Amino acid sequence: MQILRKEERPIAGVALVVFAALNALLIANHWQSFTRGAHVGFWSVFYNHLNMSGYDIFSLIFISCMRLHWNALRHPLFVVLLLPLFGLNRLIMPPTEFNAAVLLMAALLVAADVWGAVLMHRLLRDVVEVRRVDAALLTALFYGFAHVMIATMVPDHFALSLPLLLLTLLIAGRKLKEGKPMKLWQSALLFFLTAGVTLTNGVKVVLAAWFAGGRKVFSWRSILSFVVPTLLLGAIYVWQQDAIVAPQERKIKRIEAAVAKKDPVRIAKLKEHNDFVKQQNGEALTKNVPLLEWSDITTDRWQSAVDNLFGESLQLHRDYLLEDVQQTRPVFVQYRSALNYVVEALLVVLLAIGAWTARREKFFLMVLAWFGFDMLMHMGFGFGLNEVYIMTAHWAFIIPIAAGYILRRSNSMAPRVLVAALAVWLWAYNAAIVIDYLC
Repeated sequence: MQILRKEERPIAGVALVVFAALNALLIANHWQSFTRGAHVGFWSVFYNHLNMSGYDIFSLIFISCMRLHWNALRHPLFVVLLLPLFGLNRLIMPPTEFNAAVLLMAALLVAADVWGAVLMHRLLRDVVEVRRVDAALLTALFYGFAHVMIATMVPDHFALSLPLLLLTLLIAGRKLKEGKPMKLWQSALLFFLTAGVTLTNGVKVVLAAWFAGGRKVFSWRSILSFVVPTLLLGAIYVWQQDAIVAPQERKIKRIEAAVAKKDPVRIAKLKEHNDFVKQQNGEALTKNVPLLEWSDITTDRWQSAVDNLFGESLQLHRDYLLEDVQQTRPVFVQYRSALNYVVEALLVVLLAIGAWTARREKFFLMVLAWFGFDMLMHMGFGFGLNEVYIMTAHWAFIIPIAAGYILRRSNSMAPRVLVAALAVWLWAYNAAIVIDYLC
């Protein structure tokens, strides 16, 4: 696979400037506190100062002091990706008292962001087969979505998941065009990396292999190509639990016991906050069965779709701007202007018409199956439903892909003008709000 084509160089160049600027803006906003490397508690430094929409900042804590605060079962490979950054920061911080965690993580994010933009453009050109200018427009549209834009700059795993998903789509899409199954080493490696960063995304690699290979995906060799990386990820998870999590939990329990004796008021406040979080998360099917405790059967689905799934995901709300639903943001927030609802409706209509246009395209049906899995998980099961917008980077590429099939089959300027207008609006609206928020 060619690393960078001539027509992709402007895309990569613009992406590098834009995403580096967004990351630089976030870092500059917290420079004094984030870069302190001596006599500080890294939880208070990062968690108390950077809380955009509830995205995790735990990668910065890990790079600073190798404390793991995320769910290792859901992100078993995240530690492996961050360990080299921790090692490098360990060489920098002690002698200089300068914490380079934010700079190292930003470098990783920007590299993933640029790679993702190039892959999105290449996918639209090679698989959807749109014209060059249309591919550029649709790529701009995608990264103009509010929580795709936010994901490119916050130190969470979403910016790392996105290019892996796009790479899977590109490889599977090419195989579909060739009428060939994915190679076993490809599906195994993609599953290992994609599921390793976000466990549930491994299902999408399996779906991609199934669409490309049909019944061959059920052969023992194909099944083994998923079993082996699963076992490897399991071994990595067990190692993390034994080497990092268990000693850390013992230490935390000792600290909590000491705090409970010295400051019972603080413990009471923590309990009060935990009760608030449970209320925000909705009622689970059961709290006694693993995984099912993450379900939500009470949060309203229709309002979630309007205000969050196709609302906050694509256009930021000015009220409770970028606040965390686990802290101060209500589950549902309305827009101040009717124009936002008009834009939301246009994007949904664009998706619907594109889906109808591409209904006989096997590649689009695969993308639709991915989207269906995400909707089953979030809107059906209720996982992360109260903050479904932070998962936008895992599914929103279906909108530019669907729109791509409209543009490919239309010689009219009308859909191109609509896509261009939406892209300009999203960037003008979302970027202006983000920049104002950080400044």
